[in-house]
Amino acid sequence: MRAVVTGGAGFLGSHLCDKLLAEGWDVLAVDNFITGAKGNLSHLTKNKKFKFQKADVSRPLKVAGKVGYVLHFASPALSALSRRARPRGSRSLRSASPGSKSGSL
Repeated sequence: MRAVVTGGAGFLGSHLCDKLLAEGWDVLAVDNFITGAKGNLSHLTKNKKFKFQKADVSRPLKVAGKVGYVLHFASPALSALSRRARPRGSRSLRSASPGSKSGSL
C-alpha cells in the first residue's frame, strides 16, 4: 500500500511516516518546509520505500503512481483565519464560533 503524507516534514507528519514505513508501507512525504524541517526526515532518505516531494499543497499537486491514502497534515500553525480572529482562550473561541451566544460556554 502507498500513502502520501502532506506535511511530512512536520512533527506529526514525520512520525506518521516512521510508523507507516515500519509497517511496510511505501510513503511519499510532501512538504514545503514552512513549518516542517528537513532534519525530521533525514533518517528516512536511505529507505527505499520512502520518497520526498517538496511542494506547496495549497497549489495543485501531481503525484506519479497509484496512491492508496492521502493523510493531510500540512497546515501552518497560524492560519490566515486565526491571525484575523486572534482568539484568546476557549471563551473567545466559543464566542467567535457561528451560532454561539456571546460569552457563553
